[in-house]
Amino acid sequence: MTSRRSSKRKSKSPAPTRVPRSLFDFRPVLEGEDAAAYDELIRGTRQAVHPVDFIDEIYVADVTFLEWEVIRWRRLKFRLMQAHMHDALLRCLTQHLGYDTYKDIFAEFLTQILHESKNLSEEQARELAYQYANSQAEAMEVTRLLNAADLKRIERDAAYYTAKELIQKSVRRESAAVQLIDQLLRSEGRTRDDIMLDTFSEKIDEIERLDRQIATAEARRNISLREIERRRAMLGEALQRILPEVELRIIETTPSSDKEST
Repeated sequence: MTSRRSSKRKSKSPAPTRVPRSLFDFRPVLEGEDAAAYDELIRGTRQAVHPVDFIDEIYVADVTFLEWEVIRWRRLKFRLMQAHMHDALLRCLTQHLGYDTYKDIFAEFLTQILHESKNLSEEQARELAYQYANSQAEAMEVTRLLNAADLKRIERDAAYYTAKELIQKSVRRESAAVQLIDQLLRSEGRTRDDIMLDTFSEKIDEIERLDRQIATAEARRNISLREIERRRAMLGEALQRILPEVELRIIETTPSSDKEST
């Protein structure tokens, strides 16, 4: 009995393998990318394609992945140009900012140096720093505590910090920062477009490499889209061939109303 049952179990044909749905739930989202945006993209692709079988699901996953790659390369190109534009703008602002623009930051930096390295109380350090920053004569003690090179470095750091803050505020579209930067550039006979051109000329090789990556990803995506269209066209042609035969069989097998009446 046992051997017969076991042989029966062995003779059964294996059940068809089902591909797990999780294969299409994989999201190629890198750290820092928006997973919700990818989900929205794949939902939109699925709504456009209306997958009806497993092959369609593969095409949906493929097209979505390739479109996400196009978006990624475009975003990286934008970030590259933006970062280098900000670097060029930062260098320009650091060199040409008026002293009054970063005077208070200079005083704060000087306060910290005097307090930490010259054993002054915070109150003494701040008083001396602000007196020196405002060019008051009684602050000459600062030049005894720090040499000219140190003071120049602190001032340069204050200008750099202020320029960086201005750029960040400009990115957030704070009108005062935008106007101040544009005014400074105009005083130097330059515009933001000039800064952009400098960036473009410096990074043309990197930009061209990213453009090639974008074009490659777009070409692969377009191939997948054409494959979907070709497959749908082939299915449509097959249906056009089959449907007349099916209709004929239905007509031939359907009893006529005359026969039913008799």
